[in-house]
Amino acid sequence: MNKYEEALKILSNISLNFKAERVAVNEAFNRVLAEDLYTDFPFPDCRKSAVDGYAIVIWDKMEYTIKGESVPGDLRNADIQAGECIFVMTGGIVPDNADAVVRVEDVVEENDHILLNRKPEKGVNINLAGEEFSENTLFAECGKLLDKLAFPVLCYSGKKEVKVYKKPKIGVFVTGDEILEPGDDYKRGHVFNTNRYILHSLLSHLPADIHYLGRFNDDEEDIAEVLERSDEYDILVSSGGVSMGKYDFVKKILHEYDYEIIINKTAVKPGSPLMVARNENCTIFGMPGYPAAFATNLILYLLPFVRKSCGIKNFENNIIKGKLGTSMRSRINALYFNRAIVKIEDGGPVAYDPGSQKTSHFLSFFNVNGLVMLDENVGSLEKGSIVNIIPVRGL
Repeated sequence: MNKYEEALKILSNISLNFKAERVAVNEAFNRVLAEDLYTDFPFPDCRKSAVDGYAIVIWDKMEYTIKGESVPGDLRNADIQAGECIFVMTGGIVPDNADAVVRVEDVVEENDHILLNRKPEKGVNINLAGEEFSENTLFAECGKLLDKLAFPVLCYSGKKEVKVYKKPKIGVFVTGDEILEPGDDYKRGHVFNTNRYILHSLLSHLPADIHYLGRFNDDEEDIAEVLERSDEYDILVSSGGVSMGKYDFVKKILHEYDYEIIINKTAVKPGSPLMVARNENCTIFGMPGYPAAFATNLILYLLPFVRKSCGIKNFENNIIKGKLGTSMRSRINALYFNRAIVKIEDGGPVAYDPGSQKTSHFLSFFNVNGLVMLDENVGSLEKGSIVNIIPVRGL
């Protein structure tokens, strides 16, 4: 049995065979950079106006003659003299010899002249060439996920194509004679296939190719056949069949067939019956069947490992400090990850018990957005206690 930190270390030490490819920038959204990126030219590449206004060469009078205009993308570099100005739009090129740009609202325009209401400071409202980044400056590091804000920065950089990691291929299957699919008629004593959708919902934002292999009855031969397909995948995930039951064939097969067992149960609650095995280049996660235990193990172990397999540099879970808004129960000698509804109150996270922590219960996860870590040497904690929290969503 492995402690939480031991299991994380084992997974982080697995050597992966990363492959990369070059793609057009407009196809790179939600991919992971496989190279450092440097600027090809300075940003901005010339002096530009920060406002709509007038570029001027400062002299001792408050009146200036308008000599023209500069709009964004207009490469003409007007030559103005002392006492002259040109109208510049925000982002428009500022003449090399202009001293400042005065805002439209700070002048009065009369025919082909402007009158300033006050003398401007030299350099005001001018964005200098290279003030954001000079040429050949590192602006994006290898291992960065090109997500909602990183991707448009890549477009802004002017790159045509980038090197990204290839997507890991993930196979998923569930076991159990009692599994129904969503939309099937309710049958007493049966359960609906939830774990397949837990995995898809928590991994769908990552650049991985996820393949659902189906539901398999509790039959050793059938389960052995699907496990033998592990060489087709980088990661293979099963749901159910890893505990101590008569029909827990995933556990039996991983132990008795040609697989290297690297994790065999963990000292956490819920979700202790986790198995991780290796077969050539595939990592096999034998996950528990209860949805609450499956979700907890996915968040704690599988999600960071998939991030790592995608090439993401910072793949570990984020852990934040917060306090309990309600008391929480646990037992000594096991690290508990209690589901929680976390709110920001008085500038900090406060975690509330959602009403049930039973492994057999899952409906409370509807509003859960964090897992509270209750140390194995502490046990139950009272309201107001300071705790570690793993954010799940919306924090």
